Amino acid sequence: IVGEIMKRFKSVSKKKKIQRKIIIFLLEIIISLLIVIFIKNNFKLSESKIKYLTYSYLGKMERKKEMIKNEIKVFNERAPNVYIYNTHQTEKYAYNKVNSYNLDYDVYFASFILKSYLNDFGILSTVEDEKVSKVLSDKGLTYKDSYIASRFLLEKAKENNNDLKYFIDLHRDSATYEMTTCKYDGKSYAKILFVLGMEFEGYGENEKMINYLNEKLKSINPCLSRGVSKKSGKGVNGIYNEDFDKNLILIEVGGQYNNIIEVSNTLEIFAKILSLYINEDSNEKT
Repeated sequence: IVGEIMKRFKSVSKKKKIQRKIIIFLLEIIISLLIVIFIKNNFKLSESKIKYLTYSYLGKMERKKEMIKNEIKVFNERAPNVYIYNTHQTEKYAYNKVNSYNLDYDVYFASFILKSYLNDFGILSTVEDEKVSKVLSDKGLTYKDSYIASRFLLEKAKENNNDLKYFIDLHRDSATYEMTTCKYDGKSYAKILFVLGMEFEGYGENEKMINYLNEKLKSINPCLSRGVSKKSGKGVNGIYNEDFDKNLILIEVGGQYNNIIEVSNTLEIFAKILSLYINEDSNEKT
């Protein structure tokens, strides 16, 4: 069911691209052999020339086979370095006409869409699948303590995979449809709001990442971004676990009235600009 829905998003994973290469490779072998057979049956060539043609084609195919095999190996051996999670896992999006499978489209579902798009750009990521509600229950906490629960999952994930370097807490807002929706080029998008906690030392480092992504988003189309919401003072969390790592950010993608197609349209663009940030950040460190 999820596979059918993902086709609607036109999301092609890195693995699917490799599978396509394998299919093309097999077709090339068949065509090459047919060419050799055709030449042998229709032209007067010496055995040595026929052997040369045969080995030439097959040698080329063998080199391509090794290249594809190495590409698969490298991709599969890489550890994900983006961790996507949802402090509020049950935040739901609106139903729409494509919801023929009676699924609940929520921020958890959206996280897998983001993961798929990141794979398209060669960035491996992982989505937290442990339930925040279970952590709250196990630790005797309530819903208002959700950031404590997601902090526990963050620490656990980092402990299990030291290659994780970027952390995305994906939420959705509860604002009006007009406030959370952007339309251009005949498509509808769910706007992104970046949330920056300012009640911890070093928040400026997180702000650098947020500003980069926000500016890139606005350069594609200004209406895609709702800007940066800076949080401090009474009645707000003020930290949002962003003190965990300088590359941890919280984004609100759309709102309760946006449908999953609008969310997917936006996440495709966000995955692109996030991959740009990661590649630039990696190049600076090397």
